[in-house]
Amino acid sequence: GAKAGTLTFMVGGGEADVDAAKALLDLMGKNVVHCGDVGAGQAAKLANNLALAIQMASIAEALTLGVSLGVDPAKLSSIFDTSTSGCWSSRVNNPWPGVVEGAPAGRGYEGGFAARLMAKDLGLAVEAAHGVGKHLPMGSAVKALYDIICQDEEMANKDF
Repeated sequence: GAKAGTLTFMVGGGEADVDAAKALLDLMGKNVVHCGDVGAGQAAKLANNLALAIQMASIAEALTLGVSLGVDPAKLSSIFDTSTSGCWSSRVNNPWPGVVEGAPAGRGYEGGFAARLMAKDLGLAVEAAHGVGKHLPMGSAVKALYDIICQDEEMANKDF
């Protein structure tokens, strides 16, 4: 995303500080969002990656079911993308090899966002939730899935 200049930066801090950093951030991203005080950007990033991890796991699981029942993965992904389960994890970074040109799944899951980094972010999100008295049942379940994946060092470095 940084190379392509398409990142979204979620930034916390004072208005003047965010304004001062914006010119630099604009070089690497298309969106700079001031989320609030110091720490709010990190909170937004954790929430975003929590949703992303849950979406990716659900798309992968749904594709596994559909393909196992005889549905072509590209057709099923097209259905997802034009109906109620459409999301970035299906449309842009589809986890099934060969469905989306350029997605890490089509190159052996190389490149992209490493599973170990997603596992780290999920751990931080679950910990943050506990710190404010909240429980994340789906987030905790997906964190457990990523923890299993990351037991294999090679898999830990593949795209999430």
